[in-house]
Amino acid sequence: MKSLASTTALAMLLMACPTYADPTVMVGISMNFGGGEKPALGLTGKVLSSDRADEVVGVAGATYFFDGYWGLDAGVGYTFDDGAVTLTYDFLNKRPQLSAGWADISSVC
Repeated sequence: MKSLASTTALAMLLMACPTYADPTVMVGISMNFGGGEKPALGLTGKVLSSDRADEVVGVAGATYFFDGYWGLDAGVGYTFDDGAVTLTYDFLNKRPQLSAGWADISSVC
């Protein structure tokens, strides 16, 4: 009986999804706001701490704004099936940033 219980437990562990996730990338659009200036739009590239859907993730990235300047930011985000939304702080421009775009999200599990 112990053998059957051990085998069943091992089989259940092997069929379960892994509990780890790899970092992934996101590309999209962003908007800096606040700081007493008008909102600024740009193209952004970010690294997300997880490639799994429906998770809160850590974010770091860079943005080129259509006004001709750059931004570097870090913050948090949320992943979806094929994308992510992030709220970060742009350290070069000293303003909050909201971004959305496509992310390489894993479809495993």
